Amino acid sequence: MDNWSDSDRKNTQSNVSLDDSQPKRTITTHRTSSMDDADHGKTGRNGNDTGMNKQSNDSSLDDSEPRKTATTFRTSSMNHAGAHDGGDGETGNIGIGTHYTVDSDDTTSEQTPLLAHTSEDTQPLASSTSGIRSRPNYKSSNSNDHVGVDMSTGIDVPADASGTYDDTAAGGQDRERERGRQQGRGSLTGSLTDPLLSLRERLRLWNKTYPRTIKIVGLLLTVCLVILVISPLAAQRVLDRALVLEIQKTDISETDETGFQVSIQSTIRLDSANDGFFGLTAMVQKLFQPTMTIQPTVLSLSLPTADEKVQMAQFQVEEQQMPLGGILRLDISTHVLVTNATLMAEFFQSTLQQSTVDLAVRGPVSARLGSLWFMKLRLNLSVAMDGLKGIQDAALASMALPDEDPDGGIAMSAVARINNPSKVVSLNMGPISFGIFLPSKTHPGVDQYQIAEVKCEDLSLAAGQSNEIKLSGRLFHLDDWTQDSGGGAFFDSKSKKQLMLGELLSRFIRGDDSDIHVRALSNDPDVPSWLSEAFRGVVLDMTFPGSPNKDFIESLDMNQLQFGFSDAKDSALLNGHLASVLQLPPNITFPIKLLQMKPIAWLRSPGGQNLTSLEILDFLPTKSRQVGTRLEVEVDLEDTRLIVAQDSLPEFYRFLNTSFTQEWIDLGIIGEATALVECGLGTFELGPMPFDVISRQRGLGGLMSVPPILEKLDVVDSTAHSLTVMATLTLFNPSSISAKLGDLSFLWSNHGYVIGMATVSNVHLQPGNNTIECIGMMDPSTDCALKRDPLCNPELALNASREFISKYISGDNSTTIDVLGYAGSTHIPLLKPMMSSFAITSHLPPIGQDFLISATMYIFSSKLELELQNPLDTVITVLYLNGTASFKGEKLGHVLVDFEHDFTSPKPILIPANNHREKDSGYVKTPKLPVVFDLLSVGYEALRKALGGSLEVDVVCHIKAKVGSMVMWVDFVKDGVEAEVRKGF
Repeated sequence: MDNWSDSDRKNTQSNVSLDDSQPKRTITTHRTSSMDDADHGKTGRNGNDTGMNKQSNDSSLDDSEPRKTATTFRTSSMNHAGAHDGGDGETGNIGIGTHYTVDSDDTTSEQTPLLAHTSEDTQPLASSTSGIRSRPNYKSSNSNDHVGVDMSTGIDVPADASGTYDDTAAGGQDRERERGRQQGRGSLTGSLTDPLLSLRERLRLWNKTYPRTIKIVGLLLTVCLVILVISPLAAQRVLDRALVLEIQKTDISETDETGFQVSIQSTIRLDSANDGFFGLTAMVQKLFQPTMTIQPTVLSLSLPTADEKVQMAQFQVEEQQMPLGGILRLDISTHVLVTNATLMAEFFQSTLQQSTVDLAVRGPVSARLGSLWFMKLRLNLSVAMDGLKGIQDAALASMALPDEDPDGGIAMSAVARINNPSKVVSLNMGPISFGIFLPSKTHPGVDQYQIAEVKCEDLSLAAGQSNEIKLSGRLFHLDDWTQDSGGGAFFDSKSKKQLMLGELLSRFIRGDDSDIHVRALSNDPDVPSWLSEAFRGVVLDMTFPGSPNKDFIESLDMNQLQFGFSDAKDSALLNGHLASVLQLPPNITFPIKLLQMKPIAWLRSPGGQNLTSLEILDFLPTKSRQVGTRLEVEVDLEDTRLIVAQDSLPEFYRFLNTSFTQEWIDLGIIGEATALVECGLGTFELGPMPFDVISRQRGLGGLMSVPPILEKLDVVDSTAHSLTVMATLTLFNPSSISAKLGDLSFLWSNHGYVIGMATVSNVHLQPGNNTIECIGMMDPSTDCALKRDPLCNPELALNASREFISKYISGDNSTTIDVLGYAGSTHIPLLKPMMSSFAITSHLPPIGQDFLISATMYIFSSKLELELQNPLDTVITVLYLNGTASFKGEKLGHVLVDFEHDFTSPKPILIPANNHREKDSGYVKTPKLPVVFDLLSVGYEALRKALGGSLEVDVVCHIKAKVGSMVMWVDFVKDGVEAEVRKGF
């Protein structure tokens, strides 16, 4: 389009007649411009860039068609600041009017809008259907001049005053040019497809006809091309940098050689802050809120450190949709196909052992945004998951050993409590076999013996919680133990295995936990090889729980104890029977037999210190009997040395004294015992098992629970000052304790005065009745000798001994004799304190036969004849007799004979010793002794009435007798002596 100046602006009307034979066609063009040549395409002082848009309309004419009139209106106006000097600085507006085409033989008009923007001073175009004569006159905003454009040439022509343009008024040059064009191209405007046009003309004509359209279309095509090229790159960049995958839960189950089933609960979101485009994705999300669609695909799993071409597993992902600005909850349940067992084993091992494990998710992704096209992307994402941290919080919560297993060993069932520290990963591994290994004491990190094999039918470890796992299997027999030395030295010692097993079960019975190692067995056919390899490096440090019942030795009784004392100052020998009840743990019911036992025990007073220790140097034969969970054990002690600690001697002395004087004593037994055990696990030592029990024992009760009985008292010899006496004493021991006390000596006391001493050889006190034979010396002088008091009166002790013999001979056993111990009672040091306080009391024994058998009284001759029998084993000589007979308290008569000094009296009466074998042994009949009757007494009256018969009289005699060689006074008293009454002389 040409530029116009204000000086050249004019109106042109041109009418062109193309052919006289055809109907006349008039083409009129109106053009208005307010822009001079100097300012065309420039920017005013305060305005915007302005320019003039061109528009042409070509019409192809055909001579065969009826003549038509085509009219084209085009209006353009521009205001700019530089239009007038001293302008007001308004911004210029570019307006493109409306293109109208009007056909003369058509009553309608067609309007084709061109990109139009009309300023305020631009008048709208009017449409008309009445031909060119009715066209309005268009006026420029700056001038009233009218111009026209010859459409065939594009030359501006002035218009007439009416604004009508006729191409016939143009010059010949213009008409010729127009005719030439019409003839050359066959149309008024020319066709871009005309083959006669050169490429240059074609481009010029195209550029002249569609300049803005070309630019817009080209720009759009360029933008589309750029988008097509850049979009996948941008999407991949966003995918690589902004895609965040967070796994909330992962359940792994149904493992086999091909793979496993996995259920994943996760969320996917785009982190616009890291999209690589300065948060552009956030703007897109906010404005459009598009939806991203991901087509089904197959992704691979691998380790982040592995090459992208190396994968360990594959899994399928179904079609997913997610809002670009939100969080997608992605739940996937699929089967993971293991393609690289080595990498999968490494990954699982890391998952089991580490606190965090990284997993690489890779593979192609076909995605689209909204309704756009699908873009082929590639996912390469590293995801962090919580690991199981080695599963170190694990223990056997309970265990039972019910019976022997048919395959050997002991059947075992247990419940393991395993805490899964991972909050994400849950494992359901199905059946898995585990080995229980016992670390060696000498090489705990190297040598491990497999002592058991257990199986879990369904190993399930839920995430973030403690899981109870049921196990069943067997504890191996010692011969089935295998050793995993880990490359170290191999120790195949049965005694070592016995020691380890014994210590394990001993700690279990004592209630102590033991450390064990548990790991999955690599040869388990139920476990896939890749999973088995993963488990191989996972060792669970668990505890073998101790028994809840820690009182293994429930009771311990020492029965039939026999103490053997000797001259040793700090020891004695102990024989006896130990009966113990062992309470097995409630979860152990398999048969157990105790073969031997070696106790190490201390005897103590309850609440006091240890008194004595039992020196047991070797195992003792043991008898055992199992009843349910109770094991009754019996052990015999033979000549076991009982050692008294030196600092415990005073306490031991008090214990012995208490044992003798009290009816019941509490004996503390503390120590430990080791047993040789035989069961389904083999033969091994169990222990040491501690015990601390109180055994309640029956004491001797002072040997007075049943009063001692002086069965017999015989005088077997004598001196001038003493009698040798043989006594038989029966003692009852109510306890089960027996003791060998050696030689003992005692004092005899009557009414508090020592009248003699007795000695017992080799005293052996046993439970029940004990007959003690003793020989003593009755010597009243002993009392003052022991007192060592110069003022001691020996007559007191002499009278006491006299009373004792008198009552004995008289058959009066109401009196008692005290048997006392003293400092010299024993030569055994350990017994001296006890024997010093020893004391028992016994009544005199009943005399075997009466000393005075009968009496015969002769009334007329006043004589008396006695029948006597010696109760002693020694001769009794009667030297003096002073006796009185009475009847029912009434004096009857009196006898007084001094055989020693009265020469007129008979000789002293000699009573022979009694050998206690013959009936008549020791019998004697006295000569007739003078008697003086009390004739006036009631007794005598009774005597006379009994003449020829008998009368029971009471006799009291004061006798001086020589017993053996010892002279003593004896009072004989007897009631109810049968006396025959005769007349004779």
